[in-house]
Amino acid sequence: MARTHPSDQAEISPVSTQLQLARQRFFEEGSNPDGLIPELIARSWRRCASISATLSESPEPLPHQELSGRRDAQGRLRRHALPELEALAEALSPSRVIVLLADPQGMVLDAAGSDAFMSKAQRVALMPGVDWSELHRGTNAIGTALTEISPITVLGTQHYLEQNASLGCTAAPLLAPDGQIMGVLDVSGDPRCIQPQTVGLVRMAAQMIEHRMALDNVPRHTEILRFAHDRALIGSHREALLWIRNESIVGANRAALRVLGMTFEQLRGRFIDDLFGALPTTDCEQFDLSLHPWLARPGRSASWASGWVGHGAAVHGAGDLKAVACAPVHPDGRSQGAPIIGDPERDGQLERAVRVMDCGIPVLVLGESGVGKEIFARQLHKRGQRRDGPFVAVNCAAVPEGLIEAELFGYEEGAFTGARRKGQSGLIREADGGVLFLDEIGDMPLALQARLLRVLQDHEVKPLGGGRQQPVDFALVCATHRDLKAMAAEGGFRSDLYYRLQHFTVRLPALRDQAGGQARIEEFLQSMLSPRRIQLSPQARDALLSYLWPGNWRQLVAVTQTLVALAEPDSCIEVADLPDDIRHAWRDKRQGQRSTWGPSASVDVSRKGAGEGRLQATELRALTESAIHAAIASCSGNISRAARLLGVHRSTLYRHNLQERQNNNSAQR
Repeated sequence: MARTHPSDQAEISPVSTQLQLARQRFFEEGSNPDGLIPELIARSWRRCASISATLSESPEPLPHQELSGRRDAQGRLRRHALPELEALAEALSPSRVIVLLADPQGMVLDAAGSDAFMSKAQRVALMPGVDWSELHRGTNAIGTALTEISPITVLGTQHYLEQNASLGCTAAPLLAPDGQIMGVLDVSGDPRCIQPQTVGLVRMAAQMIEHRMALDNVPRHTEILRFAHDRALIGSHREALLWIRNESIVGANRAALRVLGMTFEQLRGRFIDDLFGALPTTDCEQFDLSLHPWLARPGRSASWASGWVGHGAAVHGAGDLKAVACAPVHPDGRSQGAPIIGDPERDGQLERAVRVMDCGIPVLVLGESGVGKEIFARQLHKRGQRRDGPFVAVNCAAVPEGLIEAELFGYEEGAFTGARRKGQSGLIREADGGVLFLDEIGDMPLALQARLLRVLQDHEVKPLGGGRQQPVDFALVCATHRDLKAMAAEGGFRSDLYYRLQHFTVRLPALRDQAGGQARIEEFLQSMLSPRRIQLSPQARDALLSYLWPGNWRQLVAVTQTLVALAEPDSCIEVADLPDDIRHAWRDKRQGQRSTWGPSASVDVSRKGAGEGRLQATELRALTESAIHAAIASCSGNISRAARLLGVHRSTLYRHNLQERQNNNSAQR
């Protein structure tokens, strides 16, 4: 999601002695302009200096046909953004400015606004069909906002290219809930016309576009938790939104990041109940939402009005996403679609692990990807003595190596470029009093392994950038799919840390290796399909139950959710509807069975008399007819689907039916 920066645009006067000095130092002397211009501008100048060969002072706009193609590709963006583009242009009509919409690559798609300024804008190629990315146009609001993923204002000679010094522009990137850039909204004009209220209007319009696009097409099996400090803001572009799938956070808007005081990287993948002590119920009424006490920060509110909006409304035909709709929940509080993980052996391991963890001994969970290692860790937390404390999960493989140290250990203000004001406590300190879960610890950099070992020994953590040691008290659960013992022997994992973690190890078997695995797969399939009255054909059921599921529970859940999303209510899922890998595995298995049966049958026929051969041929025809009748019946008489199911052309079944009718007519005569 958008990175947070200090207010780099506090000064927006078009003429500045400091700016002139900065250009002299940077362009004539080659020295650093830091301190004389905003940080974002300085970073952009340095980037542009390294790519000066690609900059274009006189770009040509795209031909009309190519521009139409780019616009068509961004149809959804334009549908939601153009009304705001026109409204913003009307609100700024007294100023000599134009409003621009660009795609994620910086290509200007549309423009609206002052006719008086439009001709000047065209002289500097500020028009639809021109690429205004940093790569081609140097420092400018459109390109730099896309590069920094942050709102920015660029005035006069803050532009890298001198020919753009007559422009003032302010832009805000348009971000999807998952942090992906959808485009950018920009206002450009005479630098004197870019006032603080202009900047505010652009950012407000960008929020409104993001809000509309976010609620326009909510994916299946995804719910949105909406909350705000004031109930009157619920449903407006100022509400905070969190996208939730399988109880974990998969998206957030700017307002949610701001009120929670977190980055998108910190939120992504966290279970929703890690943040809030209670969630809105399914009675579709607004509810007071509260952060867990250990996440509350001094001076920041921890309680909001809240409600749900999600695909549940569309499923039931309401279609109006302004109505609050809630996800179905099992009696035990688990969302539908959560895997059914539990068996006597696993329960026994869980009981022993709880006793070990409560004694302060780390628990190491091993198993293939998708077997439910994090679910096991969460069950540990809920059953242990620290159940009232936080559960903080960190995926060591997902956090960039350059950020994981700061994420884990925290940092002081000014510890590094881009550090947040007042610093950050770090995830280890957030886990104080609870459980710290380090997933994929085998991917943790060696240098951090040494720091983690020191924390485990001293029960203290020291943030980056200095500061005093902070005492911490947490239980540690680690998980990995790697062979840590082999890695330690080869030097890929610290042996001292490995021996600290391996005192109690839990090995979770793959789904294909679990006793009664097929019965549990079938139970899960029925729990997902039955609510929509969807059935499985015998062949599809056999294909799903016999598949080896290399992705284990995670793959099973994803495949089933996709099948449910694509199937109509009261329909029957056939083999042809299954993913390619599952369908091919099932056909390979059947072909193997046929090849085993085929040669022995031919040998038997060669050794038998003609009468027995004719008998066997009669039996084979009967088996063929039986299989065809069963396929057609399972497809409710649909010949095309039955043919796909049997792997033959539909004309074969039509001929078979015609021949059968002819035989029946002959018999009747």
